[in-house]
Amino acid sequence: MYRFSNSLPYLLARLGVRMGDLFVRVIRHEKLTLPMYRVLAALSEQGHPLRLGEIAELTSADVSTLSRIVADMSRAGLLTRDRPENDQRSLQVALTPKGAELAARLMPIAQYYEEVATGAMSAKEAAELKRVLVELYGNLDRLEQEVEAGQIVVPSAAQPKEPREKVEGNAGRRRKIPRK
Repeated sequence: MYRFSNSLPYLLARLGVRMGDLFVRVIRHEKLTLPMYRVLAALSEQGHPLRLGEIAELTSADVSTLSRIVADMSRAGLLTRDRPENDQRSLQVALTPKGAELAARLMPIAQYYEEVATGAMSAKEAAELKRVLVELYGNLDRLEQEVEAGQIVVPSAAQPKEPREKVEGNAGRRRKIPRK
């Protein structure tokens, strides 16, 4: 039987929200939000400028939200935003030296959070957990296709049942009595 409190999405979200909240308590001293950290970490990990769409994919942020975040981070001197000569519609985002230095200071803290969260798991078990999570994420492509095709919908509310008839007294009169 399905139980919300033991469902995979709930348990994953619960973990992510708690870790995120605890991490924000530290990074807010650097005037960063969690989405800002994710942009820094993604750019640092990739090691080269990325387009907004690439950053959105890596950080699971939508492009419109990401555009505002990148603009704020650029004003703070953490990122540069440039339009390549060969594609004026595209925006290339890169870390500044200040952004790279901040990412280098924060990523070990994120690694520590992960180590605490995995607790007594062996390195092999933690790697297997990550592998399974990546696989689960990939499996959601099927759900996305089914949702887009309209194959998954909320069933309509149960239709009220027709009242049943009951014979009253000797006269044989019938009247409708609502079902309970």
